Amino acid sequence: MQQLRDLAIRLALDQPVGDDLPMAAAHALTRGVDSPSLRELAGLSKGQSREAVDLFLQAMDELGCPVPDESGARLHRMREAAAHIVAGEGDPEDLAHEIYWQACYSGMPELQAVGDRFLELYALWGAAADQAEEVVAVMKAAARSFLRDSSP
Repeated sequence: MQQLRDLAIRLALDQPVGDDLPMAAAHALTRGVDSPSLRELAGLSKGQSREAVDLFLQAMDELGCPVPDESGARLHRMREAAAHIVAGEGDPEDLAHEIYWQACYSGMPELQAVGDRFLELYALWGAAADQAEEVVAVMKAAARSFLRDSSP
């Protein structure tokens, strides 16, 4: 199901996914995820991108996991990056920039302060390279706070 959710986020962010959808549907079916539209989607070929997107939207609704709007997808990406910071996975500098970037383009004014905070931390990372552990600790605290405050 995670692969389908990831494709839903990409679709919401207007990234090309049409050719990936039939195979993702087939993989989901083999893992026990099932819906009428998902079965139909799995039977499409690569050249049927428009039909694949329509069926994917239907399938996600049937599975109770509708494709979010763009703002929801950007918030998801921000939460995902914050979770990686907290878990110590990935490059903290890149993840802080990802949170900032997604906040800027989310269309959600309430996320501007979050974006600004992670921009500060991103800039601090470069300026305080000799204090990386301290900067990571501050990033983790900011990420925990964001995850707590933005929980669904």
